[in-house]
Order: sequence, then C-alpha cells, then structure tokens
Amino acid sequence: MKEKLPLNEQDIKKIRNHLIPILVFPFLVVGMFYGFYSVFLSDSQFLQDKTGQYMLIGFSVFFFGIIAYMISTTVIDLRRGFKHRITGKITDKKLDVRTSTTHSSNGKTGSSSSHSSTSRHYYVYIDDVQYSIEQQYYGKVKVGNDVILEKAPKSNITLLLEVTDANVISLVQSTETDNDKQFLNSIPKKVPFKQEDFKALKRGFMAKQKIRLMWFLPTVLIALLLVWNGMQAFLVFLFPLVLIPAYQLWKFTRELSQYNSNKQYAYKEGVPAIVEDKFKYAYNGKASNNVKTTQGYLKVNNQLYEKLNPGDTVTLFKPAKGKQVLSVLAINKEELYLM
Repeated sequence: MKEKLPLNEQDIKKIRNHLIPILVFPFLVVGMFYGFYSVFLSDSQFLQDKTGQYMLIGFSVFFFGIIAYMISTTVIDLRRGFKHRITGKITDKKLDVRTSTTHSSNGKTGSSSSHSSTSRHYYVYIDDVQYSIEQQYYGKVKVGNDVILEKAPKSNITLLLEVTDANVISLVQSTETDNDKQFLNSIPKKVPFKQEDFKALKRGFMAKQKIRLMWFLPTVLIALLLVWNGMQAFLVFLFPLVLIPAYQLWKFTRELSQYNSNKQYAYKEGVPAIVEDKFKYAYNGKASNNVKTTQGYLKVNNQLYEKLNPGDTVTLFKPAKGKQVLSVLAINKEELYLM
C-alpha cells in the first residue's frame, strides 16, 4: 500500500544533510582538476586547442548539469513537504554491482593509465515492486518481513525502513527455538548415491576444472614461449607464471582424487540447516540466486530459489569427502539439485 504523508522534522533534517555533500562535491572536483592541470597539463597544447576547449566545456556542462539536477530534486522535496509511505511484505532483495574501467593518457609524458571504479546498488521488492535503498538498510531486513518504507518522491532518498513484524518474529522464535536447536543438532544421515547424485558430482567436478584451465593454460603458454625464445631468466622475475600453473595442477590432482573417492564410496551426508535469508546478486549484468542458511551461502537455480523461504528447515546433501553441496531436501521432502 502506498500513501502520501507530510514531512516531519526528522525527515527534513535527513534531506538537508543529504544536500550538504552534493553542494561541497563540485568545489572538491574543481580543486582536484586545477591541481591536475597545474602539474600535468600546464605545458600541454590540449586546452589551447579548440577541440580540447570544446571537450572541457562539454564535460563541464554535463557534470554541473548532473549536480544541478541532484540539488533541484532535493530542493523540490523540501518545498513540496511530503513523502511516500509504502507498506507491505519483502518478497525479494537484490544487490547490483557494476565495475567500469576508464583509460587516460598523459600528453606530457606519453604514458597511459587505467582506473577502475565499482558501484553498488541495493534494492528491495515490496509486494513484488522494486525500490532502491541505501546500504545501511539492506542488511536490516529479510525476505518475508512486513515493513514500512518511507521515501522522498523526487530525490528518492530513503527516510525510513522499519520492520513492523519484529515483535511477531520474536514471539515465533521463542516458541520455535527448541525445535530449531533439536533439528540443527540432529545427527547427519548418510544416504547412498542415486544416479542423479553421480551426475551432479561430475557436473560439479567439471565446472571446477573449467576454472582451473582458465588459469592454467594462459600462464603455461606464456612460460613456454619465454623458454622457447631463450628468455628463461625472465621467469625468475615473473615467478607467478610458474607458481600459478603449479598451484592449479596441485588443486586438480586433489580434486580428481576426491572425485574418484566419492564415486567409489557412493554415499552422501545430509546436514540439517535453516534458511535465514535469500537475495539476488548481479555483477555487470550477470545474475545469480543466493540463499543464506545456517551452514553458509548457496548459489541455487531459479526453481530452488522460489521454493526456499526464510525459516524453512532443509537438509543439505554433501559427498562424503568435500564441502560442495549437491542437493537440497526442501521442507516438502522434495530433493532439488544445485548443479
């Protein structure tokens, strides 16, 4: 449910505090640019050329346009004097991470450099509608919580994110603590492999070896080219070229031995766990589903992600040797495979 409410004193203070760094930031950027120009570009022809001047003017208009827009949205919220309150249940969460790399060159020295920046965006879905929030609020809520979210409509500043069913949760937890402890302390059960377990074990092994080859082949190729061209001495300085493939080969040997042992033993062990939370994680557009349990984090497929919810008791099946989870026995006794 979404409703419109007037801003209170605390909301106005929070919006004003958000405005201060926006006003200070342009002065810092101008100071940094002036320092960079004085050191590196004072003798350059870049700014004396019309193309360079047009580029600088275009960048300035773009940069200060963004700053002006951010300031205007905050001022509009203060003038309008109202906020939006959204109430409902958290149906999902998402962390979106994006990394960008910029390349720059020094006209004076002819050198070039690159700089990488990473941005993180946090989202919650309230009754399946997406809302952006700040990092400080993201870890305070879980899927399934009933919440109140208050946001400034124009600047999109989060003014409040509060769990409204906290008392209900504490009461439920107090009555279920003994059952949860009893379940978590139950003895892991050993179950013989089924045909699908052998297939999942092989898929997990092959997935690991693809990563091993991605590290092994390029470094070995470079090292062999150096030896072929009589430049073995460089391997002393470039010792990681030898260490990386050696480490990957050692890991491959261990994982192959473990894989064969698990095939021969043909048993898996069921470890009890409780689902604590779940969220989607995206890195440069590549998304994955993550479930947090009392035994750690799991990357799961869409089907398993939809079936699992915080509070569910599950059994995680792992091979006798190794920590990789093969399958999950859900609360409805349906066994679903991760691979």
